[in-house]
Amino acid sequence: MKKNKIEICTAMVLSPAEQLLLVRKKGSEYYQLPGGKVEEGETFVDTVRREIEEELGLMVVAEELLFLGTHEAEAVNEADTRVVGHVFKLLLSEETKELSPQAELEEAVWVDQHNYKQYKLAHLAEEFVVPRWLQL
Repeated sequence: MKKNKIEICTAMVLSPAEQLLLVRKKGSEYYQLPGGKVEEGETFVDTVRREIEEELGLMVVAEELLFLGTHEAEAVNEADTRVVGHVFKLLLSEETKELSPQAELEEAVWVDQHNYKQYKLAHLAEEFVVPRWLQL
């Protein structure tokens, strides 16, 4: 059976201390990156900026985003679906410890290289983002 594909844009959001931001959607056990589906007529940068504002209330300018690459992985919240993720890096200029998850998010957490393994990660985060983050 052929699997469906969805195209998303996400951000590897890092604190100045190089902690990684993970978010969890309502009703999901998986932690993933902030981001979401590309809407018609949007560029990838537009999508990331919109999603970060909707989910976390953070305003991001295009120049703050660095494209890291595209990765295809199994979707964790949609059955029989693969996700094609266009991933950007966003380094926050000031410590933003208290983020209030909005929209469909239940939780937002900062993790470091010592505690990230205690979180159940979505495949895109685990396969593509975490290896790059650990090399920083």
